[in-house]
Amino acid sequence: MKIKISNIDNEFKKLRESQKAEAKAQSIIDVLALTSALKDATPIDTGLARASWRINLLKDNVEIINDVPYIEYLNNGSSKQAPAYFVEATALKYGKPLGVIVEVKAN
Repeated sequence: MKIKISNIDNEFKKLRESQKAEAKAQSIIDVLALTSALKDATPIDTGLARASWRINLLKDNVEIINDVPYIEYLNNGSSKQAPAYFVEATALKYGKPLGVIVEVKAN
């Protein structure tokens, strides 16, 4: 009996590409779910902070951004509607971070 396997490199390449596409699709689903969870966790007074969550797609990364001037204070616990560090707590429900979860940038 003789078994011959041909074009195995091409098959492995197709498999890797398929896995990358599936991982990217799952990442998008996770980012959308995390953004929705952040909106739900954000304290609400006027609704501006809750409505200001947005997704920024970069070449090799995705950012979830809220740039209202007082989001840092809300995240530090200034509202009785949400605990301090609700952003980090919400993000950690979606996996272990590879770096900084929250980055505060001066306007």
